[in-house]
Amino acid sequence: MRIGRAILHGFALAVFTLVAMTAGFAVYSMVGLRNQIAVQVLTAGVVCVVGFAVWGFVVHRLSRGRFSIADLKELGVAYAAALLWAPVLFVPVHYITQGYLTGFGNILSTWLFQVPFNLLALMVANGRLLEDAAADTRSDG
Repeated sequence: MRIGRAILHGFALAVFTLVAMTAGFAVYSMVGLRNQIAVQVLTAGVVCVVGFAVWGFVVHRLSRGRFSIADLKELGVAYAAALLWAPVLFVPVHYITQGYLTGFGNILSTWLFQVPFNLLALMVANGRLLEDAAADTRSDG
């Protein structure tokens, strides 16, 4: 296991998460529907998963697989790293853009978003969902 590449992927995933949440808010602001959470979370989820899948594809192609996540342990480290990187990145960005430190509720909301969507993003980007589904159909057939 290479911890460095897992932490790098975790950092990238945290960046994609924060960008996706911002994109979700932008879509909510443009659409103007009442339910902010539904619009923002769905939009951000799609942006996060698709964006990180593209990241995984590009990194895999450019590095010829050397910087791709190799196994489930690395996937777990990347997942945990993304959870740790998010507040490290979010707090200063919030302070710079808003002029005050964010509350713990915003960090908690970010983590609640990350728990399902980061796992899905990692699995999609690294082919775990498709790989497992293909193995299941081969063993049934």
